[in-house]
Amino acid sequence: MEQFFRLPDSDDLNRYDNNPAPLDQQFGIRPLGTLKPLSSHDIAGSIAGIGMETLDRDTYDPAPLYDPLCAAGCKWVRLQTGWIKCEKTAGVYDFAWLDAIVDNLLRRGIQPWFSTGFGHPIHTPVPAYEELFRQSGNSPANGMVRGYVGEVPLYHGPRAMAAWKNYLAAMAEHFAGRVRHYEIWNEPDVHRVFWRHLGQPVHADLKEELRRIRIAEDYVDFVKESAEALRKTLPQVKVIATISHPVSDHVRVAGIRRLADWVDIISYHNYANTPEAENCDKVAFFRSHLTVPGKTTEFWQGEAGRATRPHHGGCYITSEYVQAKYILRRLLCDFQTGMKVSSIFTASDLRSYYPDGADQEFGIFKADPVRPKLGFFAFQAMATLLAEAEPTSRMMISGNLINGNMAGSRLNYQFNSVAFLRHEVPVFALYLPESIEISVPPIRCEVKVSGELGCRFREPVLIDPLRHKVYAIDREIVKYPDWAYGSAIIAPYPVTDYPIFMTERSAIELERA
Repeated sequence: MEQFFRLPDSDDLNRYDNNPAPLDQQFGIRPLGTLKPLSSHDIAGSIAGIGMETLDRDTYDPAPLYDPLCAAGCKWVRLQTGWIKCEKTAGVYDFAWLDAIVDNLLRRGIQPWFSTGFGHPIHTPVPAYEELFRQSGNSPANGMVRGYVGEVPLYHGPRAMAAWKNYLAAMAEHFAGRVRHYEIWNEPDVHRVFWRHLGQPVHADLKEELRRIRIAEDYVDFVKESAEALRKTLPQVKVIATISHPVSDHVRVAGIRRLADWVDIISYHNYANTPEAENCDKVAFFRSHLTVPGKTTEFWQGEAGRATRPHHGGCYITSEYVQAKYILRRLLCDFQTGMKVSSIFTASDLRSYYPDGADQEFGIFKADPVRPKLGFFAFQAMATLLAEAEPTSRMMISGNLINGNMAGSRLNYQFNSVAFLRHEVPVFALYLPESIEISVPPIRCEVKVSGELGCRFREPVLIDPLRHKVYAIDREIVKYPDWAYGSAIIAPYPVTDYPIFMTERSAIELERA
């Protein structure tokens, strides 16, 4: 088990796309040791979550992942509940398969939350699907058909909706005291895949713009009825609405129809190729449209990730190193924009996920055989560094290029910086938000750190979360000049294309040699 959790040696350059450790052999910085990660049991609160989606379609075995996810410091897991798997006989519910997952996660200090869906062969029958089930011996290779994915009970009439609400009520009663958060459906605005009737997109007779409006209106109605059924059974339930695209007609119409009146939380999905691209603006957009005056609504990032192998419709450069950088930057961006939960898609690679039966490789674990990818260790470091983190606007970190260095980016920004507190100890992160696919060598900068009492560091350290390496910063490169008005100036300071963290040595633990 110890070997299973061991980070690849940073000299194994193949795993890092031939990129050496960026902080090694930098002037004024000395290797100090290796970051000791916190487990889920050690962390009281964090935004760090991951998805264990598609278990309703039996795409992988979750059992080998429980201990690793605990070791990674994961605090939240998104589970799809699979109506088709819970009600084999009409009106008879068997949640045993879901019980096993929920209880295993709770024992390890991880809180599950449910994404409810999808259709059901008894209550929302699709003749074409039934034929595929018959031909395959009841297990179609098509992962979407296996789960009746996207088949919405709203379009199958009052009896189907009554069955759907009975299912929600039975689930809420069964999991009372264990699961409190219920998300209504998955990506309803991706209507060609996840919002369908009889296996086809709905409102096909309408022009695309009108179709999007009608679907948004239908989704609000669906959420209202679903929320009422849940709250009638479990008054303390937290209902979550979900949106895939944060800037869209769906958001605008959902806001007009006051979606937030019926829910406690709104989640969105953000698969932006570069996590920082329009990130703050996107969040501001959907918050402004969906927030209801006088009502507190939480916002979660419910699904975002990066494959390690090309996938259907994807045109990205992929590798374990690229995925790991994405995870570091996605979690930090979501913390920066005030998300209460950030859920990385997904825990494991998925077998037979796509309509043609092909696998999907967004997991931070390989499935056959099970092994952690580099993204697992990136997630682990971020869960530790963001544990009990408190946003603050009373500190900041900024960088200026020195000695003729130039950033090669053509993007409209140079640096991304984040400052926060962990148990009253300042933590800073600074990086170049370059395109994820490219590797940028470290750039030497003059960094200014501003905060309370002039940020007089006792034992400042740098942390490379991709390699878990910790470095001491020599006093000779830390200055407090008069012109900085009480701020600390660190130069030369290496900045790379993923967040490097700076804090006091006392804020972290090191692994024993």
